[in-house]
Formats: sequence, C-alpha cells, structure tokens
Amino acid sequence: MSYAAVVMPRPAPSLRAKLTLAAIAALLAAGLGAVAWRFLRPTGVEVTASGEGAAETSWRGQEAFVVDLVAGLRPRRSSTIAHPMTGLDLSDPQQIEKRRDAHAFLRATELPTPLDRPTALFVGDSHLDGVVSTADNATTLLERDSEAAGAPCYCLNAGCGLYSLWQSVLRARDLLPQWRPRAVVVVVFLGNDFLDLDDPTVPHLDDALQERPGDERAAKGGAAERQRAIGLQAPHEQLFWQGLNQAEWLRRDPTRHDAWLRKAGHAVAAMEAAAAAHGARVLWTLLPSFDLVFPEHAGNLSAGAKAAIADGGQRRLRDDFAALLAARGATVIDVALAFAADGALDLYALDFHVYRKGHRLLAGALRQPLAAALAR
Repeated sequence: MSYAAVVMPRPAPSLRAKLTLAAIAALLAAGLGAVAWRFLRPTGVEVTASGEGAAETSWRGQEAFVVDLVAGLRPRRSSTIAHPMTGLDLSDPQQIEKRRDAHAFLRATELPTPLDRPTALFVGDSHLDGVVSTADNATTLLERDSEAAGAPCYCLNAGCGLYSLWQSVLRARDLLPQWRPRAVVVVVFLGNDFLDLDDPTVPHLDDALQERPGDERAAKGGAAERQRAIGLQAPHEQLFWQGLNQAEWLRRDPTRHDAWLRKAGHAVAAMEAAAAAHGARVLWTLLPSFDLVFPEHAGNLSAGAKAAIADGGQRRLRDDFAALLAARGATVIDVALAFAADGALDLYALDFHVYRKGHRLLAGALRQPLAAALAR
C-alpha cells in the first residue's frame, strides 16, 4: 500500500524560497555569516547524562553515542543534548533540548512497566533523531495526537545519528523481541542512507550482501575529494553530508547505484521478515533531502553542486528504491509530496536536517497509516 505517488514530482521553484536564499547569500557577502555560524559551531553542543547512561562507554569519543554490540553505536541512555539551531532561512531560532529515557528512546517521560498501550517502534538516522527539541519531534507529535484522538499509543524513537539503512534494520531487529511493537516505522533519509551502506567502519553489508562487523581502522575513502569537488561555502557546506556527497559519488561511479539498491533490497527483506516474525507491520517512510525538494536552489550553491544534481543519479536512486518497495507490496509513506507542496526553506534547518516544520509534516504524513497499523 502506498500513501503517495511512487515517482516524486519536481517541485516548481518558489519565488519566496528564491528570494530568501538570495537574502542569505547577501547577508554572508555583507560579513554577517557569524549569525549563521553561531548555530553550527561544534562548541554549541552540550551533552549531559545520569544514572546508567553516565556509565556507558562513549563511541569513538562522541559523548552523545555509546558502543552497541549489534548496530555499532546507539544514543546514550538517560541523556540530554542541548544546542542552538535555526531554520535554513535564519527564521525560528531555537535552543534545542533533546532527552533520552532510560532505554535510550527519544522521549520526555519514562515508559511504564508493563506498557499499557499499543506501541510503534521508529528507526532511522539523525533526521529522525532530529535537530529539534523532543517536544517538536515527529514521534512526540504522533504520540500526542494519538491521545487526542482517543487511541493512545507509545511511539518509541530509536533514531540515531550516523546510521545507515542497514544499521536501522539491525537496531530494529534487536529491539523487536523486547518491545513487540505492532508497527515498525523505518524513516529512510534519501540523502545519505544509501551511501552509508558502504561504510566499513560500522556493521555493514558487503557487495556480496554478507553481514560484516565494523572496523574503525577501515578507510571510508573519497569523501574529502568529493567535498572539494562540490565546493560549498559556509553556511551551506553541511549540504554535502546531507545529500550531495551521495549525489556526487553516484555521478562519479554510477555502478554504486545498483550495488546500493541490492543492499537496500536486502535490508528491506530482512526488516520485513523480522517484523512479520513478531507480528508487526513495517511502514517505509521516505524522507527527502534538500536537493531532492529544491534542486534548483541546491544547484545554485556551487558549480559542483549543480553538476551532481544535473546528473540525476540521486533522483534515479530514490525512484528505484520506491519502485523496489512497491514491487514488494510494502506500505510506503512519501513525505516529499507534502514538502514540495509547502515549498518553503524553513522545512530544513541551517545544517540541512529536517527542521521543526518538516517534523510536523512528517507526523502529518504518518498519522493515518500509523493509526491503521496500530488498530489491527
């Protein structure tokens, strides 16, 4: 079942978006880039932990993550992350506060034992984990909406920054036996979840679709050269990591398209089988990167960006993955249509993660199919 068209339309350029992006460029040219930098500087992130979370082993020196024997890493239990952020159009500045509970789920309150409501498990990368406060995350909004509708549920957000699609599947498979959700929502970020399938430093699939452990010493290779070729300038350089790195890799090596699609297909089959074994239904949620929603604007940021987007590899990969899901009869929620209809730059944060309005649209797209899955 599909809740939107499989092939994503190219959105018409928004005059408002054009003018806003031009205004940001003018601000930077005027020497006001520090306004944007205040929201991106690494020193702006503060991580605190308590209880068992404080004693967990940090993953590669990053306090927000801890070592996980299955997925390689996961968020720290009983932790809070605080940092500033703003919309891509410099609107809606926020001091973000994200809270993880004793089970490492992103939520404001602890869960009861035993659970007294139907449960949905959410997995995905940093776009599900979010650069928004817990109160503004799509899973919080969905849980709140379920209460208002008289059919309360728990939405367990196990999203984790840096995850590939395969790591999301590994995390879900590990959590299924304990939490036995009625639905598993896999949020696939179309801008880097496929490229990250090739990361040898974390648990991954090789090109023969064999499960491999991560090796921190393994070389990821090529990103620095691709980043130089794309040539983005502050404050837009984060778009490289949130879409254009994958697009440029596909432009340079089109053979990765089929390799990534095979790995993604294996991940889909593994997730569907694991969910079925525990009586759960999978909702595949396609979350678009900025370059897929605003290709003209992204291409105007640099000559390298324009070339990577004009190649079309990113869009072909997205469309072929959606077709793969449709061929399996999978339940697909395509968030891109809601994003294209809105057409405003504040769908994304200054670091090109989905921002607060984007989370509201994500929750809106999921509301009906999630309710249907939980009512079975």
